[in-house]
Amino acid sequence: MDLTSFYAQFRDETADNLRILNDALLAIEGQAGETLRRSELDRAFRAVHTIKGSARMLGFDPIAQVAHALEHVLGEIRQERRALDRPLADVLLRGGDLIGQLAAAVPQMPAPALAAVPEFVQALGAAAPQPPLAVAPQPPPAAAPQPPPAAASPSSPMLAETAPRTARQTVRVRVDRLDRLFNLAGELAVNQQWLGEVGQELYRLQEAVDRQQRAVQALEQELARLRFSPTQRQALDARLTVLRDAQAALADLAQRQSDRLDRHLARQQMLVKDLEQEVMAVRLLPIATIFNSLPRLVRDLAAATSKQATIEIRGETTELDRKVLELISDPLVHLVRNAVDHGLEAPDERVAAGKPPAGLIQISAESAGNEVRIQIRDDGRGIDPERVRRRAVELGMLAAERASQLDTQEALDLIFQPGFSTARTVTEISGRGVGMDIVRANLLELGGQVRVDSTVGQGTTVSLTIPLTLITSRVLLVQAGRQMLALPAATIRGILWVRRDQVQLIDGQPTIAYQQRTVALLSLAELVGMNVDSPLARHPRAPALLLNVRQRRIALLVDDLLDEREAVVKPLGPLFARRPALSGAVQLGDGGLALLINPLQLIEGGARRAAALPVLSQSLRDDPRPARVLVVDDSFTTRELLRSILQSAGYDVTAAIDGADALDRLRSTTYDLVVSDIEMPRVDGFTLTTRIRRELALSELPVVLITSLASEEHRRRGLEAGAQAYIVKSQFNQDSLLKVIQQLLGHEE
Repeated sequence: MDLTSFYAQFRDETADNLRILNDALLAIEGQAGETLRRSELDRAFRAVHTIKGSARMLGFDPIAQVAHALEHVLGEIRQERRALDRPLADVLLRGGDLIGQLAAAVPQMPAPALAAVPEFVQALGAAAPQPPLAVAPQPPPAAAPQPPPAAASPSSPMLAETAPRTARQTVRVRVDRLDRLFNLAGELAVNQQWLGEVGQELYRLQEAVDRQQRAVQALEQELARLRFSPTQRQALDARLTVLRDAQAALADLAQRQSDRLDRHLARQQMLVKDLEQEVMAVRLLPIATIFNSLPRLVRDLAAATSKQATIEIRGETTELDRKVLELISDPLVHLVRNAVDHGLEAPDERVAAGKPPAGLIQISAESAGNEVRIQIRDDGRGIDPERVRRRAVELGMLAAERASQLDTQEALDLIFQPGFSTARTVTEISGRGVGMDIVRANLLELGGQVRVDSTVGQGTTVSLTIPLTLITSRVLLVQAGRQMLALPAATIRGILWVRRDQVQLIDGQPTIAYQQRTVALLSLAELVGMNVDSPLARHPRAPALLLNVRQRRIALLVDDLLDEREAVVKPLGPLFARRPALSGAVQLGDGGLALLINPLQLIEGGARRAAALPVLSQSLRDDPRPARVLVVDDSFTTRELLRSILQSAGYDVTAAIDGADALDRLRSTTYDLVVSDIEMPRVDGFTLTTRIRRELALSELPVVLITSLASEEHRRRGLEAGAQAYIVKSQFNQDSLLKVIQQLLGHEE
């Protein structure tokens, strides 16, 4: 029998049982009552017993040996022949960790973990003899079918097994299949938007039919005033009758089709919404899946730092998308480690300050619309903003004068700077200056935010605000320069209209006054590198999006507000992996794509952006017209994304679906540069480049080839065909392409 199909189920089941073991041991340590203590011991015993049995069935002897040793000791504790003190609890928890390491890698278990099995069993002191274990179960020999028993008593086990089950059943489904199911549901939502646009076209058709009807009536009135012979009048009336009948039939058909589509759209909208909600519910997991490991973490950290700590958790049933949970797991661990190591005082210090010797870590989660808010609170020493200012000056992050001007919230924000740490020594727990920076980076990647509030001597609260899901997103479509862009609606706190006379310059930075506060005013088009004037330079007033970035309000100017909708976010892939401000692409109802911008990431990366984008913008200002670029690729997604990136950079971009289409366009239009894929139907990139040089005699036209063909032979072939640049997709990023284009067009300074 092939057992490999059971390995994944074994790993998942073992992980669940190890969580039960950890929770039970920690609950017993919490000095629970005798009844609860007995219940938790039973839970722990059953968990390791299940692990042992499953491991034996699959032939994983090392796991079974460790589980048997744990089971034996737990049995002695249940029989009160051994006391569960803290050292023994430590050993039992390490045994669970060892099983976790072995089970996570089955069937190829790591050698260090395998080597630790005999030593652990000996250290645990399990006196029970180890029974022989089979390497792998063999299927039993075929046996003749046995007749069913003649009768069974109501209390017999057989009757109990055959009784109908009323408990809710579950099934494990591969994550990639759930992702695909959710994407398909998203595609239905996009198709729904397209049908809505068809409905708008039908409405416009009805308006055209109404105009035609009025024109026919006006024509009849004009003809009625003219003199015709009886024969002419009879023929004219016959023609007008046919025209009226056709017009009435057309109006009736347009009305009926419009009504049918409206009814269909209403029904489909309800079905799509229900489907999205059901599929979303499948992807959601309770936040307890990551909260469950925190009591053990706090226990171990407290022991490692010679502190005392208890933990309270609320809101474990709050649900989040699986991918969001994965991305916040590390930040949450960082915050809890900081709370114990930096936040809580030593027991004697707490007692001297009038506090109980054991510190308290409180973790809570709650849903708020399409967001989830998580708080990590400790009752420790708090963060001294003055100490943070001094440390920032010592690390060379800012001048002493500037540090003294920071208010309390701005000073606390310094802890998120890369490399910042108040720890004087580096330990295994902290002091490396990487934790809080990772927290903020992960939150920005999610489109979320993090805030720190602290009172010296009373404690610190870290608040995380994160989106419920990453797959679908409520987006706002805006016009920025010549480009349509999408922004997550969750990041936008409000919209206001700005007039030119409202803008004031403070230290060279445009600002406006809003709700008695000074708000910085930025142009989205300039932030993404477009070579266009500010919207207020083209319009007397323009809309601005209000954002909260690091506890400061910022207004982002755009040219126009186009639409707000629920959208499916398509990943951009490795081609744009180095552009964190690009969260993905949103497919529009007409099949086009709009880049999804993370404005928080865009603004946070201001220092890096200032070193790159202004060069591009300045290089295009001296040209009276934008350079014309022809993008050639048979992949719709790649073609549209390249078009979007180049248009955002200020280029006039035309797209061709393959080399043959590109040649037709080059014959009729003049272009300044060609960016082409290689592997395409009809005419590939090599042939296209050769024909550009020989057939079209465009020897000076720059050609850039972008391809996945990375061999030296292909590179040489591309250059021999006449390409000026050959970029391999695996080594590609947006900046490199833009720099190459600047060089070839002679725009580089």
